[in-house]
Amino acid sequence: MKNVAGTIQDVSSAVVAVIKGLVVAFIFVGILYDLPAGVDPIGGIKNLVSAFLDGGLGGLLALLVFASFIK
Repeated sequence: MKNVAGTIQDVSSAVVAVIKGLVVAFIFVGILYDLPAGVDPIGGIKNLVSAFLDGGLGGLLALLVFASFIK
């Protein structure tokens, strides 16, 4: 059973690493090149951060919980 759990953890960490790499690559592409209208990765990140910041204390707590999952 430990082997199955370890395998699932390895696969999920690999998938998360690939997704993180794609997000970083997409942001750099958005900075370097003009993207079509409606595709704005930097604006999406700004909107996400402002959603947490505009939420007051609840938004701050949600951001802390979200950041704790990133470990």
